[in-house]
Amino acid sequence: MNVMLSGGGTGGHIYPALAVAEALRQQYPDSTLIYVGNADGMEHTLAEEAGYQFIPVSVAGFKKRGLLHVLPVLYKNWQGLRQAKELLRKFCPDLVIGTGGYACGPLLLEAARLHIPTLLHEQNAIMGKTNKILSRYVNKICLTFPIADLPAAITAKTVLTGLPVRQAILQTEAAAARKWLGLADDKPVLLLTGGSQGARHLNQALAELWPELLAAGVQIVHITGEKLFAETAEQAKKLGLSVMTAEEAASAETFKAQNGFLLLPYLHHMEYAMSAADLVVGRAGASFLAEVMALGKATVLVPYPYAAGNHQVYNAQSMVEAGAALLIDDAALSAQSLRTALQKALFDIKLRDNMAANSAALGKRDAVANIIQTATALAKL
Repeated sequence: MNVMLSGGGTGGHIYPALAVAEALRQQYPDSTLIYVGNADGMEHTLAEEAGYQFIPVSVAGFKKRGLLHVLPVLYKNWQGLRQAKELLRKFCPDLVIGTGGYACGPLLLEAARLHIPTLLHEQNAIMGKTNKILSRYVNKICLTFPIADLPAAITAKTVLTGLPVRQAILQTEAAAARKWLGLADDKPVLLLTGGSQGARHLNQALAELWPELLAAGVQIVHITGEKLFAETAEQAKKLGLSVMTAEEAASAETFKAQNGFLLLPYLHHMEYAMSAADLVVGRAGASFLAEVMALGKATVLVPYPYAAGNHQVYNAQSMVEAGAALLIDDAALSAQSLRTALQKALFDIKLRDNMAANSAALGKRDAVANIIQTATALAKL
C-alpha cells in the first residue's frame, strides 16, 4: 500500500496527518508512507522526526495583497503543482490524504486531477480556505465537527469521524495523573492552559482568582506558556505562593503541587494535566477540543479572537450547543466573568457532571480508526 500525506503550517494540520500515518503503519506494516509539504514548514521536521520520508514541494500562501506579492505566490504554487504531478506519477500512490493548510494544496489538486483516490480531513467547525477549494475536487471529507452550511454536493462526500487523539491522552488514568502532579485525590482540580504560546489574558484573569479558589479547596494547575511564565510567576510570588523556576520545571520528572498550586511554563506530558482535571479552561483549537471531548471534560472556553475565519468561535459553539462547555468572549474576559463561569462549571457539581457527560458524548475516541476505515474503503484495499 502506497500512501502520500500532506498537511502543514501549524501543528493542528500536521499532528492529525502523523496520527493517521502511524495507524496506517501499524495496520499495514509493509506500506510506503511519504509526507509532502513545505520545505520550510514545521511539517518537514515533525515528519522526519516521526520516521517518515519527507519530500518538499514549492508552496506559498496569500498573506498580503498587491500584485508584487500575488505574482510570486502564484508562481511558487504553479511550480508546486508541477512537482506534485511528477511525484504522483513516480510513486503511484493508492491514496492521497490531506489535513489542511496551503502546503497540501498542490498534492491533492494534482491527485484529484489524475483520478487518484483523495481524502481530506477538516479539523475545525468551519472550513479553512485551502480545504474549501480542495473540497470540490476530493473524493471524501472527514469532519471533526458537523458543518451545516456546506453545499449539498460537498455534504454528500462528508463523514463525521472526529479528530485523532494521541494514545497517551486516552490511556492515562486520573488517579495516576494526580499522583504524578502531586495533587490530592479528594479535592477538585482546575486546569488552565492557553496553548503552547500561552495567553496573557487568560493568565491574568485566573491569577486574580488564585487566592479565593485555593481558599475554597480548589487545586490549580496553571500552564502559562513559556514566554509568559516569568511575569505570571512574579504575581504568584507576591501572593506568597510557592513557584518552581522554569529550569526546575523543564527538568522535573514528576511534580509536587505546593498546597494545591502548580504553576508551569509548559508541560510536555499534557495527558497528566488533562486527565487529572475536573474542569479545563482554555482556548478552542480543534486538537485541544478533541482531547477534551475524548476524555469527557467539562470546559470553559475563551476562543482566540484572531484565529483564521474565526474558527475557534465555531469550534466552541459546537460544544456549547451540546451542553458540554461554557463560552466567554475574549473581549469580555475578566476575573469577574471567569469567576461567574467557575461558579457554574466548577462548583455546581451536578452541572459539571452533566457537562462532562455531554462532552464525552461528543468525543470520538476511535477517530483515527474511523478515518482509516474511510481511507481504506476509498482506496478499495
